[in-house]
Amino acid sequence: MKPDLELIYDKNWDVRYQVARRIADEGGAFADEHLPKMMNDEDNNVRHQVARKISIEHLPKMMNDENYSVRLKVASRIDPNHLPKMMNDENYYIRYEVAKRIDPKFLGEMFGFDFDPEYQKGLIKVLAEREDLRRV
Repeated sequence: MKPDLELIYDKNWDVRYQVARRIADEGGAFADEHLPKMMNDEDNNVRHQVARKISIEHLPKMMNDENYSVRLKVASRIDPNHLPKMMNDENYYIRYEVAKRIDPKFLGEMFGFDFDPEYQKGLIKVLAEREDLRRV
């Protein structure tokens, strides 16, 4: 059952969240048309739901979202060609997600971004899990 699209602008964040979820569940052209309207919602839960299901060509517009969970979801889905723009994110979980998917030629720069030993150990662990790097 398609959601009432007027509710995209409801005052209650939970209503908007449920609308985003239903739009995403509809999928296809319906979702492609209506989810972008919710990319800039004031609530991070709504934007996170949008980032989970919006088509990947819209994700670059969400790369700099103020909320780390939205950016983390974007990093996990965005076209890898956009990942270099996210590799210096302030949040190390996002940098780890980027490291999982970014072209290996950028990995040296990622090591140089943050010299915290705990970050470096975490990055090494993330990289050890990359199948494409184990074959080298």
